[in-house]
Amino acid sequence: MKQLKDIFGRKTSIWLAIELVLVTCACWWAFDPVIITSYVTHLPMNCDIDRIVKMEIASSLTDNQRAMAGISFYDGPRRLMQKVQEMDEVEVTCLSYDENVIGFGESFLFGSYYHDGDTIICHYLDFEKDSKIFEAYGIQSLTPEVPTAELTHGCENNNTIIITRSVAMAFFGTIDVAGKIIYTDNIGLNPESGQWEPVRRDWHIRAVVEDFRREVYDRDMANVFVLSPGARARANIIARLRDGIDARRFVQEQERNVQHNIVTEHNYIRKMQTAREASELDLNSSWMGKQTRRNLLIAAFFAINLAFGVFGTLLMYTRQRREEAGVRRAFGATKWSVFWGFIREAWLLTTLSVVAGCAIYFQYATAHGLYSDFGSLNPAVHFWFDDFGTHFLVVSAIVYLIILCAVLIATALPAWRICRSEITEALKDE
Repeated sequence: MKQLKDIFGRKTSIWLAIELVLVTCACWWAFDPVIITSYVTHLPMNCDIDRIVKMEIASSLTDNQRAMAGISFYDGPRRLMQKVQEMDEVEVTCLSYDENVIGFGESFLFGSYYHDGDTIICHYLDFEKDSKIFEAYGIQSLTPEVPTAELTHGCENNNTIIITRSVAMAFFGTIDVAGKIIYTDNIGLNPESGQWEPVRRDWHIRAVVEDFRREVYDRDMANVFVLSPGARARANIIARLRDGIDARRFVQEQERNVQHNIVTEHNYIRKMQTAREASELDLNSSWMGKQTRRNLLIAAFFAINLAFGVFGTLLMYTRQRREEAGVRRAFGATKWSVFWGFIREAWLLTTLSVVAGCAIYFQYATAHGLYSDFGSLNPAVHFWFDDFGTHFLVVSAIVYLIILCAVLIATALPAWRICRSEITEALKDE
């Protein structure tokens, strides 16, 4: 209590405390989105993204020319895939007809799936029967009776679906759901009324696979695989490289070779890209990426102002107490006891000010909410920032540590110089 009276008995301490309260509120507003965005974008993808290369297939024929010549959409891409599979660096390949495949940017292929009154918006990917798509991506089966290598085998109809762990947990509360049904409502022509109406389509769950993140901003992991209705004009080869092969170097070394030697009569590989490179590009170029950079710039601005503002104030505040340090040393105090006295006061002043600032921001947060651009659409996926209390405490702790470090450094530098100076020098202005 006496130390508090000593601290707040100085007018300079009161102004410094007010400044730290304002800095706390500003840092909370600036750092909250950066902390949440950084956490989400650095979550593991849960697939072997560092070993995946996408090869974009192009054709020298238009769709009409191919149809007139009776050339199948399957033939060229399958033959190209077989040639890629024979490369020494490649472990396994598959064909993908999705415009945005796993790890290669935001997907717009999604739909609402229903079961027993529950609804989840899921991103979906096509898979071909007897393909190696799950082995290529490194996504593991969680259904014991259907191993990963057999997930695409034995699919009997076009209503086969494979769901991820979080989708199974949200709908059924368990991953033991093979054989159960979820459904979608598609728009179709009702033969009785002659009107276009929602038509229920049942999907039979073949198996459950481990959760994965489709792109760097995916936090819901609500993904499903549906049996492909057939080949389409646009196709990609997904190649999983052998363990130890550097994907970037592979693309650099093999791009010209692939374009010139791995070709068919009408198809060739136009472009190669690693999944890691695509994720980094998406992180920088997407709308969310631009918002993230904006938040980072704002946070950097406040960090710089924190450094200059708080540093400058504390340097002046500590130097003004030069004579006080000289008097204490003249009465027998050691250099270290004086130094740690400065540090303790700075710590106590910062702690009280940050607590007051967080209490003020709490009033704003309860009225307007915390940063929530990553709100959940999947009730089975819950992160720490989804809970208001945990979110507030974690970000408050980070803000406190940032401000405390700045204050302690700004206090320690002049305090150490003062404590090391001679007593007569410290008392010369007394």
